[in-house]
Amino acid sequence: MATPVTMETPLGARMRIDGREVDYFCGTSYFCLHGHPAVIEAACAATKAFGLGPGTLARMQVYDDLRESLCRWFGTEDVVLTISGYTGPMVLLQGMQDDFDLIFIDAATHYSSRDAIPTLGKPVHPFHHLDANSLAEELARHVKAGQRPVVVSDGVFPSTGALAPLAEYRKAMAPYEGALLAVDDSHGVGVLGASGRGSMQEAGLDGTDGNHFAGTLSKAFGALGGIVPASAALAAKIEDKAMIMRGASPPPPAAAGAAVASLRLLETTPAMRANLKRNVRHMRAGLRDLGFAIPDTPVPIVSVQGNVDLERIRVGLNERDIVVRVAGASSYSDAPDVPAMRLAVFSEHTPEQIDRLLSSIRELL
Repeated sequence: MATPVTMETPLGARMRIDGREVDYFCGTSYFCLHGHPAVIEAACAATKAFGLGPGTLARMQVYDDLRESLCRWFGTEDVVLTISGYTGPMVLLQGMQDDFDLIFIDAATHYSSRDAIPTLGKPVHPFHHLDANSLAEELARHVKAGQRPVVVSDGVFPSTGALAPLAEYRKAMAPYEGALLAVDDSHGVGVLGASGRGSMQEAGLDGTDGNHFAGTLSKAFGALGGIVPASAALAAKIEDKAMIMRGASPPPPAAAGAAVASLRLLETTPAMRANLKRNVRHMRAGLRDLGFAIPDTPVPIVSVQGNVDLERIRVGLNERDIVVRVAGASSYSDAPDVPAMRLAVFSEHTPEQIDRLLSSIRELL
């Protein structure tokens, strides 16, 4: 079931793998910025100016530029930078640890949040995946008078592309004063919401009233590193409470420079986000026409399941120079209990590429 991994060109909609030019429908480079010439040039310039790494205490202009760009994108007072997107939920939760007493977590939440939770020393109560009623029941069962819960979830689940019902979670949390929402939005930032601020914006929730999220620069933003858009007060708490901030370096200067360039491209080229939305609609509608149960969402991760031999289809697509991934049952944090084909949609996929994928699947069914 493994996708070939010897990549000979940057990530993109069309790339060379194992010596072949292929249409690529895997991964998370939703705007193909990892290989954009301006992004690569910015990474090289930052490396020449600042070297490969800053250590833990150094201040460099490229990081100030990145924070300024991210604050403008997310409309926040500050943005905390950390070494990887995987550490984002940990620094967020550790920074807020004095503000909640017990934890409620979607049972399929990504490993990054699961690994963070044991560091907090708080009671943990899972609720059923994507189920606001289950959350409400668990809150009613476990929250005592005066206790403050935090609800932890992915914004977009990475295997299936499922959108967490964040607005419904907020309604379930309404009876509990001081309740916090902490979301790993690595697959939502840059992609979802009216201005690309992610799953919270998509759900109609703003950054106040205890709604918090972490994200990554390594997917939509074409670089590397974790981010926590935050108020100045929360950023100060994170710097004080999260040990990663003391013991680990920030992303390399190259990644910071690349992210600044990526954000500039997204801000000045609205067609990039428009093309991604168009391609997601195209892919989802085409798969529905083939008989698959595909929800109508703007998420560029599409999970194909059904009573068909998906591995045989994957092999057939590979023979046609179309690369997709089929994951085994329960093979990832949120993977379904049946095999599934995960299709990633990029802004740079052409309509012809998507049509070729769809027609090939039809022929292989």
